[in-house]
Amino acid sequence: MPDLSDPEFLVDENKVWFTEGYWPEGVPKQLKDIEDVEILPLWKVFLKAAEKYDTMEKDVCIFVYGPYIERVKLKLLFDYGKRFGTYLYKELGIRKGDVVAIDLPNSINFVVAYVGCQYIGAIVQGINPQYRPLELLHSLTMTNAKVLVLMDMLYAIGPKEILPKSSVKYLIPSNLVDFLTADKGIIEQLGIPNAKSVIPNETEDYKVIWMEEIIKNTEPEEIETDIDPWTDPAVYLMTGGTTGLPKVAMLSHANLCANLNMAKPWTQLKAGMITIGSIPFFHSFGLTCVMSAAFNLGMVMLIFPKPPTDDVLCEAINKIDAPEGIIYTGVEMLFKRLTDFVHEIGVEEFKKKYDIWKKIKYATQGAGPLHDYVRIPFEEIFSPIRTGYGLTETSPMVSIAPFWGPTKTGKLGLPIPGCDWAIFDSENFEKGPICDGTKERGGFGIENTGEICVAGPHIMLGYLGEQKEQEDNLKYWGGKRWLLTGDIGFMDEHGWIEIRDRKKSLIKVSGHSVFPKEVEELLGHHEFVDEVAVAGIPDEMMGEAVKAWVTLKKGYKADRDITSEQLKEWSRENMAKWKSPKYIEFVRSMPVSMTGKVERRELQEKDITKLKKGKSIKG
Repeated sequence: MPDLSDPEFLVDENKVWFTEGYWPEGVPKQLKDIEDVEILPLWKVFLKAAEKYDTMEKDVCIFVYGPYIERVKLKLLFDYGKRFGTYLYKELGIRKGDVVAIDLPNSINFVVAYVGCQYIGAIVQGINPQYRPLELLHSLTMTNAKVLVLMDMLYAIGPKEILPKSSVKYLIPSNLVDFLTADKGIIEQLGIPNAKSVIPNETEDYKVIWMEEIIKNTEPEEIETDIDPWTDPAVYLMTGGTTGLPKVAMLSHANLCANLNMAKPWTQLKAGMITIGSIPFFHSFGLTCVMSAAFNLGMVMLIFPKPPTDDVLCEAINKIDAPEGIIYTGVEMLFKRLTDFVHEIGVEEFKKKYDIWKKIKYATQGAGPLHDYVRIPFEEIFSPIRTGYGLTETSPMVSIAPFWGPTKTGKLGLPIPGCDWAIFDSENFEKGPICDGTKERGGFGIENTGEICVAGPHIMLGYLGEQKEQEDNLKYWGGKRWLLTGDIGFMDEHGWIEIRDRKKSLIKVSGHSVFPKEVEELLGHHEFVDEVAVAGIPDEMMGEAVKAWVTLKKGYKADRDITSEQLKEWSRENMAKWKSPKYIEFVRSMPVSMTGKVERRELQEKDITKLKKGKSIKG
């Protein structure tokens, strides 16, 4: 079994992020030096934290559905989880290594299913509830899932047709009301959809057992499972799928446990704080940074089944005491919409009506870049936003800008304790790092741009069944196992990294490298522009041309207030000719994923399809 003192997991303490004045005072540099660190199976991680913070009799979940709020204490939640795990183990024969797919929105239901699986060592597969039928079938087939836990209302719009073609033998439908304690009249007023009548009790291909009945009729039993944290997977998570169909990242108990411990001294968040849970739990960001972090730090999850409208969010927080404050873990889109909501009402009127601005103590952002035109207005009203960086493959946290002490904007932050990073040649990893963070090697600055690579105990086991992908993305150098992130950037002389863009998003215009993120940032400074997405479009003369899709701020209208030609002219005046968009198309809204990322590829592919058919594109 690996030891945290092994050279593979140690970071050279001469690296500039430790020595140049930005490392937070009192934060250990190595994972092994973090107080009380211990690599355990996740169920034992949660139990250990509950004992340390004495949280068994305290609220851990506050679930919000419209005006209704349900509170669940940790002891009861663990009881539900043990009942669920006991049923899987005793009645369905689910054992360590079997896959249980969870196709649920953020809810008490999701947390119970997740905890129950960790209790018996089953592997949780996170499923996006927005998957179309073929995406769902592909995901279930890749993991050979035996059990599907499903929000009942989703059954008729996909699973009904594809489940007979899958490996699923047990379907466990659930409804948001399963864990609500309100009386029947209040629940009826909520109008939560129910699909019980359309789901059969059994089919030739799979058996159906309702989650509500499992919890009601199962007595929890003590079940001991022999789990090796370093080799046994705890979760299978789908990667973003930016290059075709998604892949399955295998994350071990040790990966997830290590990552929780690595972030713990960095954030110094207090037990009893509330963490807003609108980031999807099927995604590594929500799973670790909200749900598991709440268990591990004695915090309280404020859970919404989907990102709430800003009035619903603010009204819910008005009803909740938060003596230790709130941390808002989100994505750029959520912070921008909240800020826009404030300005629509008026700052003074907003502060009279709501108290969220007093309760939010910290905000951390991930799942994409944070532009200054979003960050600055938010910070003027609420709290500083600290940028986090990570990937599904890294469990997910790699770096966070320090919550306290000196910081820099527009950069990723510093690697959390026990995490190493370096800049490698993006075309030839074997040449070694361009910049490894030591003064001896050098290589700092934008002229030394390359691929960001990450090492540490939080790096995934690998991709399930994807040998070539593993060989391409997991490589050894200098006694360490490195993940090639696919992100292009450079390191400054203090160890901070700035991302230029995704390796596969790079636009080549007549030999010039254009980074979509940079063009988005520049266009975002125009007084009429609200949101921007930029991607490359095939071009016979230049190889690729830059195209921007733009939404305008409220009150402004395309062609009446500004034309695409006028915005192109403004671009040519404010950025190099090869970076200036050849095409600009105004759109009403941006397509976004459930994690809040703008889907550049969706916009790009529509235009590429048109070009292939000989049609012209807008802009």
